[in-house]
Amino acid sequence: MSTVYVEKECSDSFCLKNTSGGNLVQGQFIVLGGKGLIASAAILANAQGGFEDVDEKIFQIADFVTAEDTFGTANASVYWNPSDGKFSDTLTVGYYRVGSVYSIKASGVVRVLGSDAFLVPADVADVAASVANIVELAGRPFRKTVTLTAAAAGTAVPIVAAGEVTGTNKVFIRGFLLQVNGATAWTDSTGTVVTIQDTAASPIVAATFAKAQLTGDAILFPHSTGVTLADPIGLGLGLTAAKGLGVIADSNFDAGSNIVLTVWGDIATA
Repeated sequence: MSTVYVEKECSDSFCLKNTSGGNLVQGQFIVLGGKGLIASAAILANAQGGFEDVDEKIFQIADFVTAEDTFGTANASVYWNPSDGKFSDTLTVGYYRVGSVYSIKASGVVRVLGSDAFLVPADVADVAASVANIVELAGRPFRKTVTLTAAAAGTAVPIVAAGEVTGTNKVFIRGFLLQVNGATAWTDSTGTVVTIQDTAASPIVAATFAKAQLTGDAILFPHSTGVTLADPIGLGLGLTAAKGLGVIADSNFDAGSNIVLTVWGDIATA
């Protein structure tokens, strides 16, 4: 165990050695020790001098890397190129992320909310690919609550949009809760069931709710009487790849309080 003692409380300025490799002029931006700093005065290379920390401060910039100077999106990242000392709006290996856009570019000036400086690593593409792979394998969780009305029950209400399920991904349902939100039971001369199913041309059904159990104020779970779980849930197979999820009845119903359905699960590969 190591015991440490605070020598100086949190400060906005520091006296540091200029290890940038060059002389600095007053007001020049520099990154030292993982911090974005502004030279408080002219400081020779390898000399001690005063620096102001820009973390959590708003400062103005007007020197930009050519063709990387749009800065048109609020809160977008701001980068600094150590090779020429200019700022950029483009993620680039070797640049530092030094803050975010506080006010978009106007009259050639951008106002920046400063932060600690983070070097964009050479393997940034590998990191992005690794994150994408993890998401692909682990899945993206979802939780959605929708309402199905009796009069329009024959038209599917989307739960997960098809655009959210791409490539070889499928919807895997982990659980659901259905409530008839009122005292009126679902009644109809022809309608018999409400189903959770995917959006394939020939839909695959995940769960079925029998009309007999859709009574006033009914609450149904996966193992409630009148609920039938199909293979996509029972065997964990998931639904059709690259297809969304919805809830629908086999016809419009004559009467019934609104069904409120909450479904949760993952979008992942099989």
